[in-house]
Amino acid sequence: MDNQKNSQFFPDNYDRNTLGLKKKLARKYNVKEDFSALDISKNAYNIYDWLSERKVENPNASSVYFFDYAAQTLGIPYQLLTESYFSQTQLTEEELFKHSTKFNTKLNEMNRTKTPSSQIEVPNFNEKIEEYFSQKQISELLKQLSIPGTNLSKSNLKRYNLNWLLSDIVKSVWGKITVNSNSEEQESLKLYFRNFFYKDKQEYSKQFLSLTKNKLTSLIQKEEIQKLEPDSELIKLLSQEKIDTDSLNKYIKQKQSSLRSLSHYKQFLVHLSHAFYLSPKNIFLLTGQLPTYSVVKTPLEWKYCEQEINQNAQPIFLFGDDNKSVIPFFDFKDTSGEMILSEATFDTRELIHDLKKTYQINVNFSQYLGDVTHQIMSDHTLMVSASLNESASFEEIIVGSTGIIYKKLSEIERASINFCILKSFGIDYQALDEIYKNTNLKNVSIEESLNKIQACVDQFQNQISTEYVINKVETEFESFEEEIRISKEMEGNALSNMQTVKQEKAENKEKKQANNIADIGDLIDLELAKENNSTDEEDGKK
Repeated sequence: MDNQKNSQFFPDNYDRNTLGLKKKLARKYNVKEDFSALDISKNAYNIYDWLSERKVENPNASSVYFFDYAAQTLGIPYQLLTESYFSQTQLTEEELFKHSTKFNTKLNEMNRTKTPSSQIEVPNFNEKIEEYFSQKQISELLKQLSIPGTNLSKSNLKRYNLNWLLSDIVKSVWGKITVNSNSEEQESLKLYFRNFFYKDKQEYSKQFLSLTKNKLTSLIQKEEIQKLEPDSELIKLLSQEKIDTDSLNKYIKQKQSSLRSLSHYKQFLVHLSHAFYLSPKNIFLLTGQLPTYSVVKTPLEWKYCEQEINQNAQPIFLFGDDNKSVIPFFDFKDTSGEMILSEATFDTRELIHDLKKTYQINVNFSQYLGDVTHQIMSDHTLMVSASLNESASFEEIIVGSTGIIYKKLSEIERASINFCILKSFGIDYQALDEIYKNTNLKNVSIEESLNKIQACVDQFQNQISTEYVINKVETEFESFEEEIRISKEMEGNALSNMQTVKQEKAENKEKKQANNIADIGDLIDLELAKENNSTDEEDGKK
């Protein structure tokens, strides 16, 4: 809707002098001209969502030009719009008119004795919070936050003293933004500071809580993954002269039983989300040998991608297609070439397009869903709340579409699929926790469910343009005989490397320790730890 038609203070032709700039914006960003400077200004606090609804590419960068157009057209300070965004305070038409040098004739006649709030440089509070964490030693910070006697999953932030953390962040940020300001400036800053950090006098704002939670969770995961070590039991099995596949299957059975704990189950899904192309059995073998991995392939597959395996690379042994033999794989970091890892990024428009093309699912946005975030209208229609931001919309589209595609699966299986898909994009699917707790695991065949989950995640990631992959360069071989020769040569080198690795492991066996965490002690439970070294909250309740 064009707000200038209902404007109380700005005439219908207020943007006539900047009509050329408006047309330039509309042409550059392929957006219809049904917007006004007043519309932009009143939505400055949520400009990212406002631009996204109009399908403007790169909303963050584009907001600069839309703000500039609005400021010039209304004759208001550009800073007023950025303040609205950073302080998350919606501007009213009255307030905009108050600052308009073009339409408020009394403005220049006013004799102000105080510095106007629009001249105060409002800090980017997101950056200030990032600075807070960057200046902390994460191991020491987690120790300081730990609540004695708790032993919960790292995803459950109840094990940390978040009240202390939130309070410390607030004090730190306030101290830094006021260190060089005078008393009058501090009074103006208090307004923006309170609007960002507080909902009211008693509660922190949702944006501050969400930002801190996401930042802390990512730091915990990063700290933990750096401390993961290979499973000594599995390494011992793979160090035998002749690898016993029956023993490996017994090992996997033991690991599957640990998934009846929520923390272990979620950690398995995290691993699966980054190696969805591997069977559940191979996920257990992979993470037991190489807890921190990127992409693993056979020697021949790396050859196809024009990647050379490094001379001292250590092989990872996984089941072949028959699940009876074990063959060598190598991680991307143990290869050399021109391939690069591509991080997963979510694109809502691309997702909607692919769902329509592949599964004939129509995604529509509605203002009238109330508290419901999405609703499946039929086998081919999904309604999503129009009030959500892009990240939340992306999550609801994934959850809704898998509900249509995999409706014959159990609730816990669909929730696990959603968790894996969303995790590959850095989105935490919180609903899994409650669904897991409400599932009677005695009636669930873990092995059968895992196979279903892996197959569905693999199918979805390969058919929708959201896969977590690397840029490939395919190689054509001169003949089928040449392909066989290279395959044998590569596998021969892999087996040679295997013997070297076994010898090195035998020499260093006494030096190995089974500890899964160094430096931060019992602070974070490793979801892949052995059962006799883990006491999980969920197990204790059974």
